Amino acid sequence: MQFLINWATEFIGKHRRWFIFNKIGLASYLVLRAYENRNFRMESNGEEWLLKTSSKLKNLGCVFDVGANVGEWLVLCRKYISDAPIHAFEIAPQIFSELKGNTTTLKNVVLNATGLSDQNAEIEIFFSENANFLTTAYKANLGKEFDLPGSSFSHSVTSQRVPVICGDDYVSKNGINHIDILKIDVEGMEGSVLRGFEKMFAQHRIRLVQFEYNNTNIVSKFLLRDAYEFFGKYGYKVGKLYPNYVDFRDYHYRHEDFCGPNMVAIFKDDIELIELLNSRGK
Repeated sequence: MQFLINWATEFIGKHRRWFIFNKIGLASYLVLRAYENRNFRMESNGEEWLLKTSSKLKNLGCVFDVGANVGEWLVLCRKYISDAPIHAFEIAPQIFSELKGNTTTLKNVVLNATGLSDQNAEIEIFFSENANFLTTAYKANLGKEFDLPGSSFSHSVTSQRVPVICGDDYVSKNGINHIDILKIDVEGMEGSVLRGFEKMFAQHRIRLVQFEYNNTNIVSKFLLRDAYEFFGKYGYKVGKLYPNYVDFRDYHYRHEDFCGPNMVAIFKDDIELIELLNSRGK
């Protein structure tokens, strides 16, 4: 068997420019991306399922939406979690005004026109008007090489300096003792946001984290390995979010595929939540 595998590998490698192998290679790539849930639609990639499933937990107290953009996730969260206070953060002033307009009817929501990080400072952000969901601290993420298939984004990028605050300082200032759901969608700044909550993680006062992992991590250099090391230091398990379950697993280099879209971390002793999220529900 190994002989056949070696022979096939060598043969295909030598003849990869043949039409048949070219098409098979492309098809295999697309199938693998689909298998690994390369899907950014919340209603089908597991994000809505995660909120619906998490709503079954008793005494949900507080939700953080870091990188709220125009409020789509926030509105979906309120659909399933009707009472818990939500603290939303949007760093780009232009987008914040749209977020505010989209969420005026939602109750018990605190909107913050700032970003979260591991420091209290000002940083430079970059954005393109017709790709506001890609606002980022890393200009390279708006380059042509990161275009999605079929996209028609303008690459006229503008920048401005905006404030960021440390997560631990924010919760201390606002008297927040526990975060049940911490959602992070910050186009490459995941590492900075997580480090800003180190005190909260050390005391296990954050129950569930949903964070993005995809192509933006190539530029930010916050790899999946770094996320595993961060959470492991505080006793959290990490898994990948699929449409109807979370696959909690140990780190392996083959998972470093930048496929995305979302990962989940929870405290390793939270048996109730682990079983709930790993149940492969419908």
